Amino acid sequence: MKGKKIGLQKRILDLNPLAFYLPCGSHSLNLVICDAAQSSLNSINVFGIIQRLFLLFSASTSRWNVLLSQTTNFTLKRLCETRWEAKIESLKAIRYQISSVHDALITIYETETKTPDIAHEAQTLAEQLKDYSFLVSLIAWYNVLFQINVVSKAMQAKDMDLVQCAEMLKKCITFLENYRTFGFKQATVDAKELAEELNIDAIFKPLKRVRRVKSHYDENAFNEPIQNPEKKLEVTFFNPLLDTCLSSINKRFEQLNEYVNIWSFLFNLDNFPIKNELLKLGKQLQEKLTVNTKSEIDGALLCDELIKLYSNTWIVLRILLTLPVTIASGERSFSKLKLIKTYLRNTMLQDRLNSLFMLSIEQDIAENLDFSSLIRDFADQKARKVRF
Repeated sequence: MKGKKIGLQKRILDLNPLAFYLPCGSHSLNLVICDAAQSSLNSINVFGIIQRLFLLFSASTSRWNVLLSQTTNFTLKRLCETRWEAKIESLKAIRYQISSVHDALITIYETETKTPDIAHEAQTLAEQLKDYSFLVSLIAWYNVLFQINVVSKAMQAKDMDLVQCAEMLKKCITFLENYRTFGFKQATVDAKELAEELNIDAIFKPLKRVRRVKSHYDENAFNEPIQNPEKKLEVTFFNPLLDTCLSSINKRFEQLNEYVNIWSFLFNLDNFPIKNELLKLGKQLQEKLTVNTKSEIDGALLCDELIKLYSNTWIVLRILLTLPVTIASGERSFSKLKLIKTYLRNTMLQDRLNSLFMLSIEQDIAENLDFSSLIRDFADQKARKVRF
């Protein structure tokens, strides 16, 4: 997505070395979730079960009607790696309706007499939903995704700026750090409520006995295997989940934080820094806008010379205003373009498709156009007789 070597970023930087690259925040957060989903076998298993549930019910209208008769608030959603809210929406239906989904599975198991493979799949999924380890994992994942989704939705606002985005990311990181310390115990408490809905005991299944390999005196001793199932779930699932989220957020938003450190003082001119600090910030801007020892602005002039202050500030503000936090609006338009190309493009030419795409992206401008003048101009251009 970054295209640092042969992608779009590289081509733009070849044309203008002073161009600033900033990854889309919504895409970056989605990649954080994708990284966390691969952090452990337990996480892979959670989303694997959810995907199997959706495939089981959605493959048949009769089975889907059984699900709808049991659930009233949310429906199961398909997992998708590219949709930003796919995982949180798929988890929500199970998190708040797990007993209803379980009853639907039991109904299918009892009624699918002609298709034993479907009945067996329903029975297997029903048993997996009643696993207390799965319930704890479900609660932990939902709480993490809920917090990340709050930030993702806020990023998609048109008035979101870099400083606000950085502040929300800091709050998200603080939550994840605190949740890593205290969240597992709370997840086990919340999972007990789900266990009561399913009429099961809130206990972890005992671990299988680990075969010990005798080590010789000249060999390094291996770590003692964890015998407590609750502790093992925390060490092998919960901690890797939070550690992956934290490290991925810090890595993927490193560029954004760097720009915030450089540009943040321009967002709040009421609390302008003192002269020494302002001079330091001006020098940082000069360094960022320097290519081959030539800079677009003078950091000292930006601070001291009032005569040239406006021109220098204008350059800085123009760059600042072209650093969007996300490209959510363009992404939605691209999704519409994909639908048009897939379902409606029979005889549509590329020029018309591009024009429709542009109208969708710039819909704010299109809504304010004067159609009467446009029609008149079009008629004048297409008229056989030219008016003089």
